[in-house]
Amino acid sequence: MKIFHGVLRSGNFGTTRLEAFSDGVFAIVITLLILEVRMPSLHALAAPGADLSAELWKSLLELGPKILSYILSFAYVSIYWVNHHQLFHIIQRSDRGLFWCNSLFLMLLAFIPFPTALLGEYSHEYVAVIFYGVAMMLTAMSFLLMKWYAVDIGRLVKPHIEADILRKSVLKVWAGPVLYMLAIAVSFMSTTAAIMIYWIIPVIYFFPTKLEHDEAEAKR
Repeated sequence: MKIFHGVLRSGNFGTTRLEAFSDGVFAIVITLLILEVRMPSLHALAAPGADLSAELWKSLLELGPKILSYILSFAYVSIYWVNHHQLFHIIQRSDRGLFWCNSLFLMLLAFIPFPTALLGEYSHEYVAVIFYGVAMMLTAMSFLLMKWYAVDIGRLVKPHIEADILRKSVLKVWAGPVLYMLAIAVSFMSTTAAIMIYWIIPVIYFFPTKLEHDEAEAKR
C-alpha cells in the first residue's frame, strides 16, 4: 500500500498538457452527443408530388426525446468543463495520481454519449433511465475523487486556498451522486419523475461555489 501511495505521489509536473488533453476530450464528447440526432428520412414514404409536411412534422416530434437527452447531457458536459477549469485554476502542479484520477474521469466522460443515446431512444423504459443515472453518477464520483485527491491527498492546490472553503466546495459535489441515486430509485415508479430529477442536477451546479465566487472577487 505504501509503495502504491508512493507511485501515485511521484512526479512534480505542470498542468498545461493535462488541461490541453482534457479540453480535447471534452470537445470530442460534445461533438459525439449530437451524432445520435439524425435527420428524418421520408423518401421511402414519398409518392410523386406528395406533401411531406405532415409526415416530417410527425418525425420531428418523434425526435423530441433524443433532442432533450442531447440538451441534458450537453448541459452536464458543459458544467463539468467549467468545474474542471475552475479546479485546475487552483491546482499549481500535478503528479501521477492526478494524471490517473483525471484519466478515470475522462474515460467515464467519454462514455456519456452512449447512455445519452439510450435514454433518447427508450426514455419510457426504466432500464434506460437507470443506466443513464448510473453512468452519470460514476462520472460525478470520479470528478469528486479527482478533487479530493488534488486537495487532501496530493495537496496540489495553491497555498493561499483555504482548506475549509475547498471542503465546502467538495461537499457540493455530493449533491449530484445523491440525486442520481434518488432518480434511480424513483425510476422504478416513474421514469418521467426520474428524468425530471436529472434536469434539476445541472441547475444546482450552474451556480458558483463560494470558492469560485471568492476567486472571482479577488481578481477584480
